[in-house]
Amino acid sequence: MEYKLISYLIGCLDENGYLQTDIQTVAEKFNVSEEDMNEALIEIQSLEPAGVAARDLQECLWLQLERLHPYNEIAEKVISDYFLLFADKKWKEIAKNLKVELKEIQEVFDLVQTLNPRPAAAFQNELAPYITPEVVIQWEDGTFSVSIYDDVLPKIRFNESYFRKFQADGDQEVNRFLQEKKTDFHWIARSIEQRKETLLKVALKIVEKQPEYFWKGPNYLQPMTMKEIADELEIHESTVSRAVREKYAQTPFGTIELRSFFSSTIKTTSFENTSSEQAKNAISDMVKGEDKKKPLSDQVIVKRLEEEKGIVISRRTVAKYRDQLKIPSSSKRKRYE
Repeated sequence: MEYKLISYLIGCLDENGYLQTDIQTVAEKFNVSEEDMNEALIEIQSLEPAGVAARDLQECLWLQLERLHPYNEIAEKVISDYFLLFADKKWKEIAKNLKVELKEIQEVFDLVQTLNPRPAAAFQNELAPYITPEVVIQWEDGTFSVSIYDDVLPKIRFNESYFRKFQADGDQEVNRFLQEKKTDFHWIARSIEQRKETLLKVALKIVEKQPEYFWKGPNYLQPMTMKEIADELEIHESTVSRAVREKYAQTPFGTIELRSFFSSTIKTTSFENTSSEQAKNAISDMVKGEDKKKPLSDQVIVKRLEEEKGIVISRRTVAKYRDQLKIPSSSKRKRYE
């Protein structure tokens, strides 16, 4: 019976190694006690990799800490009894309760960063998704060239021999059907060609309006909206949006999503405007270079952006950009050493 229970539980593990069923439910299914089920679970959790068959992240980390040598009592206590406070970085409360220094909680954090929150992920054989850019932008003969990579565009073909074979039967209803389908084919072919032409025009206009970006890099992206491009190409803004949707460009600075070239305008202390992307890059650089013992608050970032970069944005906007960059708040970036 134990073998049957263990086999069943192993079948309930997800791709990351977490148990995706309730012990009580399985116990009822096999008409055994919860104690028997827990013994079967403990057997699986003793296997490699450490953390496998955990029911949540907290248990996954605890199972890995349990096997560490030398044994770290503070780390195990923090994860088992103060996991939510620890995750919320309310470390002063934890330190007070455990009667330890903040530095020791910081050491626990550093240790936890070395653990694997997805213990079974390494056993997955899924192929990594690859991006094939539709647009190629490169430097050639003293100027930038823009081309469309045709191989990624949809291809359609009209079977002329099949069409003629049925047309020769002389059936009027069949001929009418064939003519309708031939008309549909030409309409689809023209639409694909127009789509390609629109994509090329938009890409050319992006290069024309963002010369510094392609010369110097992402930090020099200028404010540009889809409406500006649409107006200059005399097409609707939605046409530009559809043309760049989920499309990528191969550039001298890597493969870039075409949508990322469009950004809102931000006021500066000078007569020139800057883009939201430049503001985000500046925030990212400031956070990378900050003193982790005294991380920059959003208000301090607002002040430094204006003083050092001439970028004028509100504290709320800084918080929004920080979230988009997946940068935690200053309280969660602080290190205690």
